[in-house]
Amino acid sequence: MFESSRSYFLKTDRIIVPMFKGTNSSKVLKISYDMAREYGSEITAITIREKTESIDVQGRLSLVTAAYNEGKKAGIKVIPKIQTFDNAREGIIMETKGHYYDILFLSTRKRSMLSSSIFGNIGDYVLKNSSIPLAILSSGDKEYPYSSILLPLSESINTRAAVYFALQLAKLHKSQVTILDLRKYDKNPAHGFKTLMDNPAILSGSMGDIRIVRSGDSAGIKEEIGNYIKSDNPDCIIVGILKSEKYRIISDIKFIIKEPGIDTILVKK
Repeated sequence: MFESSRSYFLKTDRIIVPMFKGTNSSKVLKISYDMAREYGSEITAITIREKTESIDVQGRLSLVTAAYNEGKKAGIKVIPKIQTFDNAREGIIMETKGHYYDILFLSTRKRSMLSSSIFGNIGDYVLKNSSIPLAILSSGDKEYPYSSILLPLSESINTRAAVYFALQLAKLHKSQVTILDLRKYDKNPAHGFKTLMDNPAILSGSMGDIRIVRSGDSAGIKEEIGNYIKSDNPDCIIVGILKSEKYRIISDIKFIIKEPGIDTILVKK
């Protein structure tokens, strides 16, 4: 029932992964490899050269070539690609509009709680302008694969597509998933994940270790999640927004994404 519901679904047949120097791109690329291995996906590893940059063909080529070679060893189809645009952030959007992709995986580093930016210059732009589903990883100091994934459940900070993504990610390495029920904080719930929470047995075929934790007596979502992080120290938190919300990120989600040390993935369908 769960996997057959279109509202709880996110297509991942063709994945595009922008490549940048550093460890962040490496982490999200590993996630895409694992998904491709499990679900038969095709990956496009792309790097963008800005027109104002000096030509560094060898450096750019090494990024996507390494991705291609690693994928080849694992039996995964990886298409290496180098494109030149006025700037990287617009280049990513133009690439997704000019070719068919199901989902974009992007990785960024953690931003300060005091910073107005959520994912940085490129990440914020891609989040606002992407016309295809995307998953943006705000990378902390946790290692992948994740052994413990926190899935807070509230209409204000999550979506059905993000729930699906979290459970599919957990399935790859039999990670433990904790569903933190925060529905009591929804002021005007439309569906409240009622079917999912009233019938947890529908999750049984999705993956292994799922536990449900009810909300406590905290003052709000930030406090609930903050307390859970202190007590259980999860590796990753997954939240979601709808496409119609692309220009508005509420403070609770900003807090979760910027929480120090914890990897956070924001899913937008």
